[in-house]
Amino acid sequence: MPEPLLVNAKLSIRAALDRKDAPAAERLFQDALKRFPLDPDLREVQDRRTLRLHEERVRAVFSRARADGARLFGHQWLPGQTVEDEELGVGMDRNSLDPRSRRKVDPVIKAALAEGYRSLDRGDPVRAEKVLTGAIRRHNDSAELHYARVLARGMGGNLKKADEDSLRAVTLSREAPVALSQRASLMMTMGRRAEAFAWANRALEGNPQDADALAIRGRVLWEDRKRSDLAIEALKKAAEIDPEGYKDLYQGRVRRFHGERALGSAGKGDYTQALTEADAALEIDPSDALARTVRGMAFFKTGKVEESIKEATLALKSDPGSKWALAYRAMAMETLGARRQALADFKRAAGIDPARFGPDYERLARAQREGSPPLWSREGKVGVLADSR
Repeated sequence: MPEPLLVNAKLSIRAALDRKDAPAAERLFQDALKRFPLDPDLREVQDRRTLRLHEERVRAVFSRARADGARLFGHQWLPGQTVEDEELGVGMDRNSLDPRSRRKVDPVIKAALAEGYRSLDRGDPVRAEKVLTGAIRRHNDSAELHYARVLARGMGGNLKKADEDSLRAVTLSREAPVALSQRASLMMTMGRRAEAFAWANRALEGNPQDADALAIRGRVLWEDRKRSDLAIEALKKAAEIDPEGYKDLYQGRVRRFHGERALGSAGKGDYTQALTEADAALEIDPSDALARTVRGMAFFKTGKVEESIKEATLALKSDPGSKWALAYRAMAMETLGARRQALADFKRAAGIDPARFGPDYERLARAQREGSPPLWSREGKVGVLADSR
């Protein structure tokens, strides 16, 4: 999950780009880079060594921050819409609110929502919270204002207060699905995953097409309840509804699903099924390290040593720290008589996991000193596969 402060920093940069203030954009970018040096978006722009205003790719990088904020604290805000919408506040979907909760929006609420969402869009949650709080003092019964202040307080890092506003928005909106979904997102951000799952399910009862709630349901089913089958079903629906937001998440989990099934099949000695599952993962991502490792394992176990080396090498290209790719490439090299390369790979594997691979490295080193024949044959008769995860 993205950090709120990082999202705010990106929004501020994009706002400066929007108003064509290149010096401010450059200053904000350099500040963000110092605070978040490992962020891939910032590093991508740094690699380009440019912040040219006409470069759409640069603006697109920072525009993604709005979607990041939505995943942290609920549905994406829509600055400016409130001014024209006489019935509903920004962020509260007309179709997902209970008809009984619809009413004319007071001009004070309209103005506060418009300015609050504009401030959020500029990466200024402090200003947004101040504006919204002023309006709430006069209109504490507005679900729209409390909904918006969840975003402001969340983006500002005040999750405890955001939690209070979220409950208030749920109550005042008469449990509108959009408010329930926002609360589910907030619970996920706060690490209260069981509650997030419950709120997401309640949101889906009112709106089965809520992609955010479906994604939360899928993540909890996968990570906490170990129901990858049901998780993929939920994530697939989320990706169909919101491809831009959830297609990558869905495809990533499908890839992992096939990768783990491939690993399980290999562990049982069913190398044909292992290769089938690995190939399914590679259709989604040809560089998937786990799938390549499983293929290397299966080929080694079936005597296809050269293919095993090729697959293990591809796995290491994607994940240089894959201890099992190193181990299987080492065994394959040893089978071909390339003991020096085998020793180098086993030494690296032992450096990653000394308890597991240290003895293998020492055994191979001893064989090298004694001039013993290869320890592994093309039949792959080894006991290395205890836990390849």
